[in-house]
Amino acid sequence: MSALETMKQVVETHNLMHVATLDSNGLPCLRGVDYAAGDAPNILYFITGKNSRKVAQLTGNATVAIAIDHDCPTWEDLEKIKYIKGTGVATRIESGKEMEMAFGLLAKKFPFLANLPGDPSDFVGIKIEIKHALVTDNTISFSHTEELTF
Repeated sequence: MSALETMKQVVETHNLMHVATLDSNGLPCLRGVDYAAGDAPNILYFITGKNSRKVAQLTGNATVAIAIDHDCPTWEDLEKIKYIKGTGVATRIESGKEMEMAFGLLAKKFPFLANLPGDPSDFVGIKIEIKHALVTDNTISFSHTEELTF
């Protein structure tokens, strides 16, 4: 399996992405978000409150770091893990058509998101375009990592 195929598999089979932004003091802020894949392997979407720290931080600096992985409670799990880390750019979705598409992808993957509290206008969509990814596949060998550039 190629690194790109492994990346697609990880994106499709995981639910939580860790996103790091920078605050106004240059300190990293890390949080987990539910995400959905876009139409290209390096495009990911999530929604968040429009008044969240994420939105404020991304307005000041759109560069993000991401990680998609899961825990490994046993050695056997660790031997099989595949995960990605990367850097890219996050932008607020401004197009109504793209927001509808992104929310549709998220609602299909996470049906409970249709019941978010509050008004839909309280939320914004964020698009992450991964520019550089490190794809690790321990099934090849422990810590086997390949780089992808988009």
